[in-house]
Amino acid sequence: MKTLEKRMKALDKRIMKFGKSLEGRLDARLIESALDYIHYSERFLAFEILCTYIEDFDVRLTEQESREISFINKEFEIESTSD
Repeated sequence: MKTLEKRMKALDKRIMKFGKSLEGRLDARLIESALDYIHYSERFLAFEILCTYIEDFDVRLTEQESREISFINKEFEIESTSD
């Protein structure tokens, strides 16, 4: 159980860092409101909202940010299959 908890905390940090990387290209209030869900253990919702904003506001991503989205998405797939 501790291992899963550590993985989820690490994932929370990655999502927070990813959200912060969008500052300057996406309204900071939108980013903050999405990331706030992490404080309620709603990491998937936070990530989903960020991705929706990226699409809705046509935010251009760096190659690194695109890789980060893929990595985070894979982590959610792993989490859902381990339940």
